[in-house]
Amino acid sequence: MQMVKRIIGGFFLLLLLLWLFAPKVELYYLLEKNLKKEGIIISNESLQDTWFGLSIKNADIYVKGANMVHINELKLNIFFFYNTLHIKTLTTDAIVHNVAPKEIEDVSITYSILKPLKATLKGIGSFGTVEGQVELIKKHVTVLFPVAKDIRAFKKFLTKDAKGVWKYETNY
Repeated sequence: MQMVKRIIGGFFLLLLLLWLFAPKVELYYLLEKNLKKEGIIISNESLQDTWFGLSIKNADIYVKGANMVHINELKLNIFFFYNTLHIKTLTTDAIVHNVAPKEIEDVSITYSILKPLKATLKGIGSFGTVEGQVELIKKHVTVLFPVAKDIRAFKKFLTKDAKGVWKYETNY
């Protein structure tokens, strides 16, 4: 019985050490390399490896050569059962202001093992508040704007549901 406890304890210790000392920055560069194949380039960013994830500051995102977004701060926390992506101050470039909000102050995307088929989204910006979910198996995204303020730039992409809440739905 004592040997079984040591094996199980050693296994969990190994998992903990792999998690803490995982090469998170190298995984980020692998993601960046794969995004580059799709025409998406992330530049001018500064990376910081944290105990539980990765912190990225001052990133500019280019899509097919055009500057689309500047992200002030992005924090990715990776836990075994609960993962979060937190973005602070996302500013779009002037060329996309007619189809996207000008600024998003705060966005949190959460994935939990309790709901393994969905990721949830919450945010605040110049458009008001936003709540949504991504259904991973169905590849379906639903975003609700319960308190809509300045949505005229992208209102053509939204529909109103029976309760009068503006909604955006798409598949990927």
